Amino acid sequence: MLSVLAFDAVAQYKKKRDSSGQGKSKNLPYYDDRVLRYGFQLALHQSRFNIRYSNFFSSDADSTTAVRPRWSPGFMIGLISSFRLGDELWNLRFVPNVSFYERSLEYQYRNSPENIHNETFENTFIELPLLLKYKSLRRGNHRMYLVGGLSASFKVAGKKERLNDLQLQTLNHNIEVCYGFGWDLYAEFFKFAPELRFSHGIPNLLIHNGNRVSMSLDRITTHRVTLIFNFE
Repeated sequence: MLSVLAFDAVAQYKKKRDSSGQGKSKNLPYYDDRVLRYGFQLALHQSRFNIRYSNFFSSDADSTTAVRPRWSPGFMIGLISSFRLGDELWNLRFVPNVSFYERSLEYQYRNSPENIHNETFENTFIELPLLLKYKSLRRGNHRMYLVGGLSASFKVAGKKERLNDLQLQTLNHNIEVCYGFGWDLYAEFFKFAPELRFSHGIPNLLIHNGNRVSMSLDRITTHRVTLIFNFE
């Protein structure tokens, strides 16, 4: 009887230990003890403009009947600098990157032979996100995390603006609020972390130059959903 009870106690202890991740060998056991870590990231994103119509849009003088933002794909490559903030659960991350965008707007007009006009913005931006990362307790070789912060961006290349009546002008810089979540996976020689991040632009990017396509709009901001693959 005593041997049965002892065997059962040992089995329960092993089960509890394995469920907490302590009974499994850990990859990179001292990884989170380092104050500064580096890495790189690759990402795919879908982005679009968010718009707000102007008062002119609802007037009889405006021939525009609709402006529709379209989702467009893009990609990003960047570097990672991660600083531990005292506790291993908190990190400050600086992740400069180069992002390639293609955003478009579709204009629809009344009483026009060409009643639909598409405006496409193909741009390359340098982005400078500063993010705070909060991680859960490590379980074996994985842990979940939340991330959030601000990102400043500056256009370095793009389609030349013709400054005519069918050309919309936007600012060459932007600031976005970023937030998301991810999953740290500790491999034998590196850490891999897939992450889903959402970004919302703060400033109004529209330049009011009084041409046909800008008069219908009062505000343009950015919105983006990004799938990121971090390697550290």
